[in-house]
Amino acid sequence: MMFLALAGVCLMGSAPAPPILNDPYAIFAAARTHWETANYPSQLSYTVGVSVSRHGVASEAHYHSYYDSLVNRVNVTAVSDEEIAHPYTPHGISVFFSPFGAHIPLSSPENTFDYLGVPLLAPNYSFGISTYVPRDPAANSAELVAEIRREFCDPPPVKRQAPDSGLKTIASIDVVRRSYIITLNGITALNGHKDYDLTLRPIRDPGRYRLRQIWIDTGSFATDKLISQGNFTEGGMTGVQWTVLFHQVNGVSYLASERTEQPFVISRRAYDSATIAFTNITTKRIPAIMQMSDFAVNEQTAVPPLTEPH
Repeated sequence: MMFLALAGVCLMGSAPAPPILNDPYAIFAAARTHWETANYPSQLSYTVGVSVSRHGVASEAHYHSYYDSLVNRVNVTAVSDEEIAHPYTPHGISVFFSPFGAHIPLSSPENTFDYLGVPLLAPNYSFGISTYVPRDPAANSAELVAEIRREFCDPPPVKRQAPDSGLKTIASIDVVRRSYIITLNGITALNGHKDYDLTLRPIRDPGRYRLRQIWIDTGSFATDKLISQGNFTEGGMTGVQWTVLFHQVNGVSYLASERTEQPFVISRRAYDSATIAFTNITTKRIPAIMQMSDFAVNEQTAVPPLTEPH
């Protein structure tokens, strides 16, 4: 009897599912709000695995990384597990100890072989859906939708009838600034629940506005998957299509993987495909030595760090 009563209380206390939306800009606004109001742990540790394939031969490297969400900073152990186990000679990474802004070398310049570059990648990167700045909770949904419309596809302002001045109107000009046209393809099943399927078509600067398709959870508005035309900031990776998967932990979104099946060339190295995977994400205090250290790459002998555009 007590069990039934408790079950009834739990059932009554469950939050109702949000209504299904038909406005793609309202859906995108809700997805942005989910990113911007996410409460991430202040410090995280995780592993970034870089896998590449060339002529049917797969290679991989794993890097231990840390993320400070309070200052949006990534720290990474610049030498992969594979290189530590089987060091290359000579090497190309210089590690620095940086107390109070000073740079004290901890190693000699080395020439390492990092397939796509040392990954300086945050586990909560949103691919331009938002920036990691919590939104004022007082902002209401109508304001968010209006902001999305202004940013991505401003509708022409409503034409108002001007007072009759006796002069004939020859023409009227409406000036709008558009980045994307967003359309709703429908609702599809993904990861055991329903997702909105949105298509984004850039109207200008497609190299900057790279989103092409997004799947958004109809219940939580978390981003489950997206397709980006181009990724990262260096080499041929910026010109091929990437499929990006996310997973949700304690109500916030983390990257699971970024993958391309299209061939590309970076620093004269040709690859058939590549995958960047984020694993072992856990709350962990960043070691002091990592917070005060940095690394530099010899541009003549090593690939630039792997970074996402801001």
